[in-house]
Amino acid sequence: MNFIRGNIIGRKINKKGFTLIELMIVSALIGVITSAQIIIISKYMKMHRTEIIESREAFYVNEAFIIIEAQISSAKYVKIDNNQIVLKRYYGVEHDYIREDKDSDIIISYGAVYSSTTNNILKRVKDFKVEGKGDLAYITIETKRGKVYKRCLALERKRVRGDLY
Repeated sequence: MNFIRGNIIGRKINKKGFTLIELMIVSALIGVITSAQIIIISKYMKMHRTEIIESREAFYVNEAFIIIEAQISSAKYVKIDNNQIVLKRYYGVEHDYIREDKDSDIIISYGAVYSSTTNNILKRVKDFKVEGKGDLAYITIETKRGKVYKRCLALERKRVRGDLY
């Protein structure tokens, strides 16, 4: 009988040791699986953040092109001079200027080139270029992240001698 009893006690001791090893292995596996999931989620979140920034940037640049096009189409006449767009309005004698300011923002200056009355079109650009060729205006905007956007706009109205409009 002692033999059977000793055998049962021996099994319990062996089983406890085996259970501790199993628990250590399971906890290690849980740690590995959890850390892998955390790494995957953090990489996905970083990729998602950059996609949002790029999408927002493209949206803002396209809106800037739309605003510039609307300003050009509503002007009496348009002239491109010194990397800026000079707009003559139907009302008043002053000109409006679409240009890049010292803070690297694309702005509209009302009344004078360096007027205190301005509106922002697009903030934080790396480069803004305007070239006029014939009845076309080629506008290039380079963002701080280095992406270049180009647009060609038609200049429907040019200044006529003596301003006959």
